[in-house]
Parts: sequence; structure tokens; C-alpha cells
Amino acid sequence: MANSSLPLDGVLVLDLTRAVSGPFCTMNLGDLGARVIKIEEPGAGDECRGWGPPFISSGSGSTSAYFTGINRNKESVTLDLKSPAGKAALLKLCAKADVIIENFRPGVMQRLGAGYTSLNRDDLIYVSISGFGQTGPDRERAGYDILVQAMSGLMAVSAYPDGPPVKCGFPVADIVTAFYASQAILASLYAREKTGKGRYIEIALLEAMLGVMCSVTSSWLLAHQDTKPMGAMQASIVPYQIFRCSDGMMVIGAPNERLWKSLCRTIGREDLPEDPRFLRNELRVKHRLELIPLIEEKLILEPRQHWIEAFERDQVPCGPVLTTGEILESPKLRARGAVVNVNGMEVLRSPMRFEGLDLRLDPAPALGADTNKVLEELT
Repeated sequence: MANSSLPLDGVLVLDLTRAVSGPFCTMNLGDLGARVIKIEEPGAGDECRGWGPPFISSGSGSTSAYFTGINRNKESVTLDLKSPAGKAALLKLCAKADVIIENFRPGVMQRLGAGYTSLNRDDLIYVSISGFGQTGPDRERAGYDILVQAMSGLMAVSAYPDGPPVKCGFPVADIVTAFYASQAILASLYAREKTGKGRYIEIALLEAMLGVMCSVTSSWLLAHQDTKPMGAMQASIVPYQIFRCSDGMMVIGAPNERLWKSLCRTIGREDLPEDPRFLRNELRVKHRLELIPLIEEKLILEPRQHWIEAFERDQVPCGPVLTTGEILESPKLRARGAVVNVNGMEVLRSPMRFEGLDLRLDPAPALGADTNKVLEELT
């Protein structure tokens, strides 16, 4: 499904990352047409290959669905970086790459002779991802997503009042770091077109997570207020949360006065917008515990689909609380072509859609499948 005129055609990315943050970043670059060469350890490969079940069988063995989902559009090359031959091959590949991205612990690439300064290339774009930065007292701390979710405050703010901290159901710190990294790489490629110069880029998972928690962090930095754990509620907007219906759960959001009044009309409580406690959002936030039961006592009388149809008719933002399987099988999602079949496997298309272009969608590689081809061509 490759397209010969994709935005990153001709860009060679050397992927020295594993687990989630780096691989998700390079996968997105591959979607856009970059040639991504993934370096893996012989025999073992990226540890993410073993993160299952489920595992997906193929002619060359099996790998985890987890790995398959974040490593499409890549070539896999196995190198023993502890051997002289492996190091030599790595340096030859580094000499050809436009972009190098790595997420080893700080100092590892320098010891391999493949650090940014060691390579001494003005045109090279080089990205280091780590948990807590290349400098500072935590630079040696392992950078796993669960640590960053805990240490960033995300778990605390996501909890229910008086409940334990709550982990997000997917590696959100890794993913947002990947997006920051890909944005930095694209900006640097654009700048290089004008100047001919590359640059060194460093991204820490902790700082990336804090960066996207901007509404929470600004509350502390500007007002020294810690955001209280709200569970499925929103700290600064009411109503904007999960509600119970007679047969299931749904979300409703009314972030402005027009939508608040529409919501009240839909549930037959036109009196609520005139109540002094609920005249504006600031007051509704203050009187949240009084307001929410008044809304839910109406919703609980009817099934979820009844209310979804009613709110959609009145243009009030709403939606059912679904499982992942339910949304992936949704006829509406399928009508968009968001799920496609590649070599007998159903996969998600990239959410990036360019008019007149089909992004690449090649399956994740078997471990070491491209070693001989790549080394013959590029070393």
C-alpha cells in the first residue's frame, strides 16, 4: 500500500528504540513514507514482541499483538551491539541515516561510539528519549510508562474521590512522548531543508506527560491549587461526566451555557438553568454534588439509546461508554474505512488522512527479516 509521493519519501530513519515511545514515533514516520530500519537484539528482539497474550502467528513464528500494533512500516535488522562487527555495522548505518532515534539509558550510545557528538554530522537529526532526561539527578532511573503516570500526578488526578490512584488503560506517557518526538523530528526536517543543518533533540517522558497535563499543571503553577481527583468528572466543567441510564452508562458534556440549557430541555428540567445555584458554570462546579443527582434521576428512567437519540436530536454532546471491541466493530467506524485488512489481518489505518495520498500500511516485520538485505545495501 506504499505511495511513491508520501511526505517523507527518501528520509532514512534508524530506529534504536524498543518498548513503546520510540517505536510508536518511528511507526508514524513510516506511515508518512520514511524508510525505518529497526535495530533489534539477535534472538530476543524488542521486548515488546513478548508482551502478550494475545500473540499473532505468522509463517516466521509468532509475535505479540502489542508489538504488531506499534511497529508497522519498518524493516527489522538484528545486530549484536556488544560485538565489534555489530558496532561497525551500526556506525555504517548511522553514517547513512537522516534521523537517528534512541531510547537507551543515558550514556549507552556514547559508549557504542554512536552518540550525537561522536558521529560528528552537521546534517544529522538525532533524538534521545528517556524517562527523566539526559541530565539531572534522575537521569539513570528507568523510564517506564507506569512510573511516569505515577510520578507526574496523572494517577492521583485520575482517581475517584477517596479512592486509590488510577492507572490509564494504555501507556499514555509513552504515546504522548512519541508525538512530541515526531513533531520535533518533522520540524527539524523542515528546518534542515532551509539550512542544511540537523540538530540534537532530547525528550523526557515525565516532562512530556506534564506538558499534556496543561490544565492541571497550570492550576498549580498559577494558583498553587492541586487538582482534586474527580474520577469520571471534569474538575472545571459541570455537567461533563459519566451518567447512569436504566441499562448502561453514557457521557454527556455541556461546556457552555447554550448546551447546558439544551441539556435541561432534553431531560424536561427547564427550571434548572434558572436555579441560583446553577446560573453559570462556576456556580455549577461549586454545587456539583447537588446538581448531578437531579440530572441522573431523570436519566435513570430510560435506556441509554433513548437518551442518546434525544440528546443528539437537541445537539447536546453525548456518547455511550463502549468497550474497545464495541467501537472497533461499530458500523459507523467501519464506514470510515478506519479498519482495513492487510495480509489477512485487520489493522487500524493511521488517523492522518491526506487528500490524494494513501499512507503506507505494511505489517510489522519478523525479527531480523531484513538484516541481510539492509546490511548489503547500506554498509
